Amino acid sequence: MAVILAAPANAGDAILYGPAPEWIDAASLDLVDVEDGPSSLIYDWQQRLENGVVTEYEDSAIRIDNPELLMDHGTISLSWQPDKGDLTVHRVEIIRAGERIDVIEGGTEFEVIRRERGLEQRLLDGQLTATLAVSGLQVDDILRVTHSVTVDDQALGDEMQASQYLFQEPWQVGFSRAIVSWPQNDKVYWRAEDVAGVEPPVVVDGYNTLTIALPIDELPEMPGDAPSRFNRDPILRVGTFADWQHLSRAFAPHYGKAAQVAEDSEVAAKAREIMAAASDPLERTVLAVRLVQDEVSYLLNGLDGGNYMPQSADETWEKRYGDCKAKSVLLYSLLTQMGIEAIPVLVSTQGGDAIPELLPIPGNFDHMIVRANIGGTDYWLDGTSTATRLSNIADVPAFFYALPLPEAGADLVPMTQRRKASPDMVMEATTDYSAGIDFPALFSLTMRISGPQGATLRAAADEADEEQLKRFASSFASGPGGALTSVSLSYDDDRAVGILTAEGIMASDFSWTDGRMRLASDQTDKFAFNPDRARAEWRNIPVQTGGPQYNRVNASVILPEGMDDFEVTGDAVIDEGFANTAIYGTRAIEGNVIRFSVDVWNDLGEIPASELPAHKRKVRQLNALEAEVLAPEDFAWRWEVDSATLAKRVKPLLDAYDRAVDFSAADDWGPLTQRATFKAQIFDWEGVLADLDTLIANQPSAYLHSWRGGVHEALGDRAAAIADAQAAYDLDPSTYFALNLAELLAYGGKRDEALALLEDLPVSDDEEGSYASTFATVAGLAGRTDDAIAALEEQVADKPTNASVLNADCWFRGLFNVQPEGALSSCTKAIERATNSAPMLDSRAMVSYRMGDYDAALSDLDSALELAPGLSASLYLRGIVRLEKGDKAGRTDVERALRMAPELAAKYAMHGVVPKD
Repeated sequence: MAVILAAPANAGDAILYGPAPEWIDAASLDLVDVEDGPSSLIYDWQQRLENGVVTEYEDSAIRIDNPELLMDHGTISLSWQPDKGDLTVHRVEIIRAGERIDVIEGGTEFEVIRRERGLEQRLLDGQLTATLAVSGLQVDDILRVTHSVTVDDQALGDEMQASQYLFQEPWQVGFSRAIVSWPQNDKVYWRAEDVAGVEPPVVVDGYNTLTIALPIDELPEMPGDAPSRFNRDPILRVGTFADWQHLSRAFAPHYGKAAQVAEDSEVAAKAREIMAAASDPLERTVLAVRLVQDEVSYLLNGLDGGNYMPQSADETWEKRYGDCKAKSVLLYSLLTQMGIEAIPVLVSTQGGDAIPELLPIPGNFDHMIVRANIGGTDYWLDGTSTATRLSNIADVPAFFYALPLPEAGADLVPMTQRRKASPDMVMEATTDYSAGIDFPALFSLTMRISGPQGATLRAAADEADEEQLKRFASSFASGPGGALTSVSLSYDDDRAVGILTAEGIMASDFSWTDGRMRLASDQTDKFAFNPDRARAEWRNIPVQTGGPQYNRVNASVILPEGMDDFEVTGDAVIDEGFANTAIYGTRAIEGNVIRFSVDVWNDLGEIPASELPAHKRKVRQLNALEAEVLAPEDFAWRWEVDSATLAKRVKPLLDAYDRAVDFSAADDWGPLTQRATFKAQIFDWEGVLADLDTLIANQPSAYLHSWRGGVHEALGDRAAAIADAQAAYDLDPSTYFALNLAELLAYGGKRDEALALLEDLPVSDDEEGSYASTFATVAGLAGRTDDAIAALEEQVADKPTNASVLNADCWFRGLFNVQPEGALSSCTKAIERATNSAPMLDSRAMVSYRMGDYDAALSDLDSALELAPGLSASLYLRGIVRLEKGDKAGRTDVERALRMAPELAAKYAMHGVVPKD
C-alpha cells in the first residue's frame, strides 16, 4: 500500500494516509469463511484512551455478493471532526480471486466535503466527510477498508470518553469484536449492561484491555412499555470521570465563563428591561425565557469545539442564533443578572430513567436546559422550546434526571413531576339538535392548543389562505351528513395558544336502540390499560406511563325546544383514575341544554407490577360506565311532522348546507352530495334531483346515476329511472348495478330485456342469493312463476340457514301471492337467523296479509317498525292492513310511507296490494 507522509499531528481537515497504530491487533481474513460465510466478513472496532486522546480504529471487509451490495459499498464515506482530531486511512483494497489490489496506490485519494446532514434542522455539526468512489469494484470482490479517527475534545481537557454499541445476535458476521484499552495505571472506568456479559479487562503490554467478541448473545426481550432502565441498548461506555460530580465539575467552568457579561453589555441591558417590565421573579423568568425562545433562532454550531463548548451569551445575543447550550447560557446569564437563582443542566431527551445506571460520560446527554429556583420551587426552562408562558412555566419536561453544572460540581437530580396546572388542549364543542334529533345537527368547535404544540399552528395560521382552509375543510368533515361551513386558524401570541375553529353540520349521534332514541356516551375501549406481564420473567417489571398531558373537553348539547321529558342517565360527577391517568367529569342541565365537562390528566411515571391487576380492573369499571340522553317515548319522527312545521325546523340546516356548498373548494363535491342526502331525508325529491344533476354533470359515477335513478322512480318517471340505471351499469357492470337495472326494466314492462340481462350475468357464490331474488322478481313479473320458485328453492336447498336466501323465498311468495301458506316456514327461519330481523318480519307480514291473517300481519309489522321505524315498506303495508281491519288510522300510515317512498304505490299496485278506499 502506498504511504503518503503524514502531516503534523493536528492536521485536522487534511486526510492522513499511513499504517495503523502499532498497538492495533489486526484481524485476518484467515479467521473467516471467505467463500461461504456471511457477506460481512470482518467488522473490527478498537479504541484506545491515552493522554487525553481517544483513537477509534475500524476495519471492515465486505464480500460484494450482488449488485445491491455493489451499490451500497461502491462509494466509501468516512466522517470525522477536524477541530478535534484527524482521519487516517490505513487501507483501501480490493481482493479478487486471492489477489490484493491497493486502491490507494498511485496516489488515489479521498475527496473531502463538508456534509451537514442536519442543516435543514439547523444543525451545523462541524463534521467533514471523506468520500471515495471505488473504481473497478465488481460483484464477488471483497472490499476492505481500514481507518482510524482521533478525538481530542477541547471541552474535556485531559478527560476522555468512548462508547461502543455491542451488536447482538442474530447479526450475521464472519468475525467481529470490540477492543477498548488504556494505560494500566490510568484511572479509567467502564460499564456495560450486565446482560451483555462483558468480562473485566486484562492487562496486555501494560494496557488494561477489554475484549468483547461480537455479536453478543441476544438480549432478553423486554416489554415495550417497561421503563427505560429495563430497555437499555447494549453499550460499552468507557471514560475518565469517576462520578457525576466529576463530570459536572469538568463542564461547569465553560458555562460559567460563557454566561459572564459586562454591565454595559446588551445582555445586561435586556435583563434591566425585563426587571423594569415586571417585579415578580416568576414573571421576569417568563419574559426572559420568551426572549430567548422568540428572538434567538436555533442553530447547532459544532465548529471549533462547539459540540460541547458553549457560545458566549454576548455572542449568542449578537448573532441571534445558537443551539441548546448557547440558548441556555444566554438564559442563565439573564436570570443571574436579575438575581434569580439558576444553573445550566445537562439532560437526556431519550435516556429516560436509565441515566443513573449509566457510566458518567458526556455522551449520555443530548440536551441542555436551565433550572431556576423561585420561592423554593424548581422550574425547568428550555430555551430551544417555544411558547413558554406563566400558565405552563411550571411544567416539568419528561427528561427524568438532570446534571447541574455548578463550579463545585453536582450529582444527578431527579426532575420530579408535578401535575400540569393548565390544559394542553381545550376543546369547546356545541351540537345543536334544535331541528330534531333524527336530523343532522349544527355544530361549532373550537380547539385551543397551548404551549409548543399550539405554536406549530402559528405558521399555518400566518400562511393559510382561503383555498387552503377549504382543502382542510374537505378532509376535516367526514361521515354521512357532515359538511363544514367555515374553518379558521389563528394564533394568540400573548397567551401562546393556537386556535382552530370550525362550524358546520354533522350526522346525528342519536340512534334508535331498544325502542328509544338515545344519545349514548359509550366508554367501550375508550380507556385502555392492558400491559402484558404474562411471562414469568416479566412479572416484576413495572409499566411506564406516558405524560405529562392535560386535556379538557367542554361539550354542550342543545335539544329541541318543546320536546320535554328527555331523560339523562349516569353519574352527574365522575372523579376516577387509573395508572397515572385522572378523569374528572361533570354534567349539568340548563333548560334544553346539557353541558358536559371532562378533564383528563396523563402523568409521567410508572406502575409497579403488583398493582397492575387493580388498575386493569379499574379500566374495565370505567369503560362500563354508561351515560345516555333518552328521547321521550312519544318522540315524533320527521315523516310524522306536518310539512309546514318540517320546513320551518329544517330551514337553518338547509341554510347551513348552502353555506357549506359555497364555502367548499371548487373541486370538492362532498358538501353538495351531503346536501342532496339531506334533501332526501326531508323528502324534497325535486331538490335532490337538482343537486344530483349538478353532481353528475361534474363527476359522473355509477353510484350517482343509480341514486338519481331512484329519485326519478320516486317522482314517477320510470323511463328516466331506467336510463340512469343503464348509465350506472355501463360505468360499472357489477352485479349490484345489473340487478338494479333488471328490476327496473321488469317493473317498466321490459321483462324480456331484463331476463336477457340476467341470463348473461356472471355471478359469484356470494352473489347467488341476491341474483336468485332478483331473477325471481323479474320472472314473476314475466309470468314465469314456476321458474322463479325453482330458482328460489334451489338457493334454499343450497343455503338452508342463510337468512337472506330464506327471506327472498318468503318475500317472493308473499308479494306474488304464490303458495303463501308454504312460505311461513321459510319466513320464520329467516327471522330466527337474521341479525336484523325487520325486513324478514315485513316479508312474513306480506305472507300473512295474502292469507287474510291481518292480526298476524299487523303484529309482525308493528315488530318490524319497532326495530326500524323508518322502514317505509312496512309502514305502507301496515296502513293497508289497518284499513282492511277498518282502522282509519291506516290512512295516516299510508300517507307517511308514501312521503318517504312515493314509488311504493305504483310498485305494490302491480301486485294488487293497494290501500282500501
